[in-house]
Amino acid sequence: MKANFNSEILDIIYKSGLGFECVSIGEMKRLFDLMPNIDRKKIIFTPNFAKKSDYIWALANQVIVIVDSIYPIAKWPDIFENQDIMIRIDPGKGDGHHDHVITAGSHSKFGIPLSDINQVLRLCEKYCIKIIGLHTHNGSGIKNISTWLDTAKLLLELSKKFKDTAVINLGGGIPIKEKLNQREFDFNKFSQMLIDLKKNFKNIAMWFEPGRFIVGESGALITHVTQIKQKDDQNYIGVDVGMNVLIRPILYGSYHEIVNLTKYDQERKLLVSIVGPICESGDKLGENREFPETDEEDVILIANAGAYVRSMASEYNLREMPDEIII
Repeated sequence: MKANFNSEILDIIYKSGLGFECVSIGEMKRLFDLMPNIDRKKIIFTPNFAKKSDYIWALANQVIVIVDSIYPIAKWPDIFENQDIMIRIDPGKGDGHHDHVITAGSHSKFGIPLSDINQVLRLCEKYCIKIIGLHTHNGSGIKNISTWLDTAKLLLELSKKFKDTAVINLGGGIPIKEKLNQREFDFNKFSQMLIDLKKNFKNIAMWFEPGRFIVGESGALITHVTQIKQKDDQNYIGVDVGMNVLIRPILYGSYHEIVNLTKYDQERKLLVSIVGPICESGDKLGENREFPETDEEDVILIANAGAYVRSMASEYNLREMPDEIII
């Protein structure tokens, strides 16, 4: 749901038999509105520093609730007593393509540290809380398969402490191909190594949250050139979408392929920065890109816009959102 909440995309995912990960009441309500008959156990709620009423609402609506701090269990035991929940573990070390997407380790706000596990066990025993699954999420764009394996080993071993645990959830972070010359993530190798690892834990199911991996490459931003500018040795190409629509480059340093469709077959002999119309110096969608001679109204395509684009967009500068078209 974080990656893409487009109703048509959600319908495709629903009909494919996949589940949904939500981080807010609003995301869950959108699912309930679109799919009133959805099996509530196909929805996991993974909040972070959420208020008490959010947990009450989620439990009342019978979705799978994941608790990522000892605080809710210790301070609000009345709402978790006799409930089945999952807990989010911080394995102690995160990974990812940028500091802002690393979601484990002491400098990350997510997850229960391993040092708190015994206290969690005591609280769960005291209040008859069943831990039916262990969850973690190390970050986004994790290319190193060994990171995934180390995390899976940790959770599988940790599951021995929780007698009711039937699931380990390794979260998300499977990388997509960002550059044309980049090698794709070897998903088959990754899958086989996890299958081999799981042979000694036949009663434990293994879940993933591959949201960006599913939708990231499925979307593109189509825009037009508004102006061209040269300042000293800097060439700028302005387009009519900016950081209000695509915030990932300035927020995460993310790379998106950008091409001039109008002049796709022409020689790319210029080094340019592609910028938007937002009144911010950081409104840069791509820097130092090889581009052909470009003119006003040329059609520009920005790739990998299926994840964390519309869902993170805003009407900053009171600019309208582009239309969304499913092909």
